[in-house]
Amino acid sequence: MAIDPRVSIGHVHLKVADLERAVAFYSGVLGFDVVERMGAQAAFLSAGGYHHHIGLNTWESRGGRPPDPGATGLFHVAIRYPDRAALADALRRLLKAGVALDGAADHGVSEALYLRDPDENGLELYWDRPREEWPRRPDGSLHMFTHSLDVDALLAEAAATPESAPAGIAPRPITPESRARVTTLREKLLALHKALLDDAKAAYEMDRGRIASPGQLLQLVISDPWFAWLHQISELIVRMDDFAAPSAATTEADATALFDQVDRLLMPSETGDAFARKYYEALQRQPAVVLAHGDVRRALRDS
Repeated sequence: MAIDPRVSIGHVHLKVADLERAVAFYSGVLGFDVVERMGAQAAFLSAGGYHHHIGLNTWESRGGRPPDPGATGLFHVAIRYPDRAALADALRRLLKAGVALDGAADHGVSEALYLRDPDENGLELYWDRPREEWPRRPDGSLHMFTHSLDVDALLAEAAATPESAPAGIAPRPITPESRARVTTLREKLLALHKALLDDAKAAYEMDRGRIASPGQLLQLVISDPWFAWLHQISELIVRMDDFAAPSAATTEADATALFDQVDRLLMPSETGDAFARKYYEALQRQPAVVLAHGDVRRALRDS
């Protein structure tokens, strides 16, 4: 007998390394409501007042790491949006928070964005086209495919749609305390950037010869691929300048997303992306980088 067609998948419960970081992403970036907290151990989030669509816990995973490549387990969680405009709003939220996409696809039956949460869990954000528009073969069977999604067109739809907010609830403006925390974090991140730049300069001179002047160094930092990975930190510092301005129309969710972005960026790894590998190497070489890294981590914990 076939399964009852009314059956659906109700919620997903994820093991995470840092509950605050995970809540900042699923609530601060994607916009799910926090329904219930169990201290620093678990949180339950939902859309539209449901008891929970997403559970997060650190019962077995506090401070843990993602599964190694090749391990079995979760491939991705799929979050379905009601229409294309809602998916466009999700894309706008991700870009505003600086969250990178792994991919974007048109499957005929749906349009989807692919990314990873702070614990490297795969996520698919998608909307379903109406069933009558689903592509089918001559025999009537469903014909799914994977074509490139026109992200610019999706963004254009986001630009034409007012930013979403729960009915009757205005976004909470950033508090003076959070603004002060951003300022502190900026100072620590600036010191880390200097330590990394000093280390990268020393490595450059050992490999390619002496840098003759501060002006030459500035030109290299701006245009030479050797220093390009540091741009991600300098861009965050510039963004923090905007946050710290008293006239900036920022919210508590914006601040939470910013803290999360810094946290996710400063993850050294021997096998990660280019930034993670270079950051790992600098930590192995330079005690000043280790000290500055520790200062940033403490500032993030305080936030």
